[in-house]
Amino acid sequence: MCAKGFGQSQPTKIDKLVENAVGYCHKRHPEALDKIFDNLSVKLNQQVLDGTVAALKKDIDSLSWLCSYFASEINSSSDNDKPYHPIMLLSKLLMKSGMQPFVDFMPYVGCRISILNNEKFEALPPKVQAAVKEGFDVTETSGEEAQKINEALLRELSV
Repeated sequence: MCAKGFGQSQPTKIDKLVENAVGYCHKRHPEALDKIFDNLSVKLNQQVLDGTVAALKKDIDSLSWLCSYFASEINSSSDNDKPYHPIMLLSKLLMKSGMQPFVDFMPYVGCRISILNNEKFEALPPKVQAAVKEGFDVTETSGEEAQKINEALLRELSV
């Protein structure tokens, strides 16, 4: 009789999906991520995303790549070979400056990033703020407008 794993809980479906998603981020494999995120409900997608971001918390390179993937800057493996990825660089800059992806800023389809925590952004060093404003069009929206955008994007992702 083998006692291996006795008394220990087995990994859940979400745990397995998160483990796979983290591996695909390390391998820079967007097509495999598509197979995960395109086939789950919005609720499960959110759970997998939250788990993946938590697992990659200390790996800024993979996390900035994931942001680039969610902003549609990386759509296929061949996109990894491009020399310049503005969303990836911006995500990395924001994370190194103390902002958290999917909490303080959110990558969106169409190579965009939305700053969710304006107070935290305004507290960044002026040099970082200037780099963001120089490299990207910065527009302000009300909370209501941002909510409408979020809802529209969620509907688009759940199709």
